[in-house]
Amino acid sequence: MPPKHDSCCSCCSGFIITTGLTALFIWLSIRVDEPKCYLDYIYVPALNKTLNSTSNSTFLFTLKLVNPNKDKGIQYDAVQLRFGLFKDLNTTRSLGNATVGRFYQGHEKTAKKPGLVVVNGVGNLTERVNGKVYFRVDFVTAVKYKILLWYTKRDQLWGGANLEIGDLGEKVGKKGVRLGNSPVMIESGALKLYGGYRALLIFLVGCTALGFT
Repeated sequence: MPPKHDSCCSCCSGFIITTGLTALFIWLSIRVDEPKCYLDYIYVPALNKTLNSTSNSTFLFTLKLVNPNKDKGIQYDAVQLRFGLFKDLNTTRSLGNATVGRFYQGHEKTAKKPGLVVVNGVGNLTERVNGKVYFRVDFVTAVKYKILLWYTKRDQLWGGANLEIGDLGEKVGKKGVRLGNSPVMIESGALKLYGGYRALLIFLVGCTALGFT
């Protein structure tokens, strides 16, 4: 007959392992990955040089939303989109808004939602920065995740991206542009400083100020 303390240790070990596995299963069940939002397509007739129709005040777009979760559905509230045109490196002018209606998305599904924007007022769509036309697109929405038969509380989602529009009135590049949490600005072409280079520059400036160089 095994000693009593060995039996007790075995029971405790079994309990700890079972509790750990249960906690892991629950964590995996409730863990969610946010959906990814892309501007998959945009066409601005006023910027299509082959048409010579700069007065056209509408443009088309397609929004792509990807659910990366293998076992969780997503219920979207209405997706609000705002479009702008860069006037200079850091300033945009509002072009118009659009709304994609609320919908449900199944496990690991991709949804493509087309839309139309009517440009606000009579603005010039051909304004250029460094010889190129840039749009700014921002979105905001809220989502609930469906786990088995239940929904989680709502999570707010938002983001945006800058798009270069080519001479045919479409965005430059074939891939969809991820609408992430990026700042509203475009590249100026100035020298970029990263990591050690930035630290080296600060060190050299400091040495100069102290008379070490």
